[in-house]
Amino acid sequence: MNQSKKMAFICFQGFQALDLVGPMEVFSMVNPEGKKGYECHFLSEKGGLITSTSEMTITTKKLVSLEGFDSLILIGGQQAKQQDQLQYLIEYIQKEQSKVKRIVSICTGVFLLARAGLLDNKRVTTHWSCIQQLITMLPNAKVIEDAIYIKCGNVYTSAGISAGMDLALSLIEEDHGKEMSLIVARELVIFYHRPGGQKQFSDLLLAQSLSNDKIKLACSYIHDNLKLDLSIALLAEQVNMSPRNFSRKFTEQLKQSPGRYVQKARVDRAKHLLEQGQLSITQVSDEIGINSVAVLGRLFKKHLAISPNDYKQRFYKPCH
Repeated sequence: MNQSKKMAFICFQGFQALDLVGPMEVFSMVNPEGKKGYECHFLSEKGGLITSTSEMTITTKKLVSLEGFDSLILIGGQQAKQQDQLQYLIEYIQKEQSKVKRIVSICTGVFLLARAGLLDNKRVTTHWSCIQQLITMLPNAKVIEDAIYIKCGNVYTSAGISAGMDLALSLIEEDHGKEMSLIVARELVIFYHRPGGQKQFSDLLLAQSLSNDKIKLACSYIHDNLKLDLSIALLAEQVNMSPRNFSRKFTEQLKQSPGRYVQKARVDRAKHLLEQGQLSITQVSDEIGINSVAVLGRLFKKHLAISPNDYKQRFYKPCH
């Protein structure tokens, strides 16, 4: 029988609430044989009440030795990104990291790991809006911009906010098996393995800021249906516009043609799939609706100046 895992969530004033609550709720659903699969402990510098950016207040215990804990989990917040903040946590991480099986960061919690010197030569990720800051901070790491979460050795990093729930499901699968992880995902009505990477969501956020609701809807349809033949006629039909008017309005809003937007969306999805390393190039081309390795190669050359095979060799680096 699997023993309950002790999970230490490290908290500080102004933390991002969903970084904590999301994974915690996922872990709380695991009750094999009627017993808790996880014990979630909330720790802070001095203990007591800690308030999030959304003014949610939680009760914490003072930072303690992590002897006997399974995982150290670092949640995000604005202070985590600032070099002159939370120095006591950096020292705590450095002191305690060897005592746990797994070291986990949610969203900008990765910056605390970076400052503690634990990410050199690692594959890591964070929220899409912080990728460039992390690249600058970690010249000796491989920062993956389009991953939902990444495991590299015993270090786990995830993208923004809700991606912590995806990572929690992955940890449940490691600890309790795929079936349990699927049960929790179904109960919470979330993806067991979310399709695509986080870049598709940042692109969608950009599209959602557009003033034309029909063009917003078309962009969402594109990202959700990359396997289809996404012709202007089909896209225009989805939003009840004439093809000519749709093409004109789309280009006005996004400063690029519908065809180019579809190409970039397919290349972005292909990049993510190649970085994960689980599919062949032929399978990747099928997944994004191209069905031709040659056409995929031409798209990569056009948008990235590199072949799909070279891209995979360069960016897929399995961890051991």
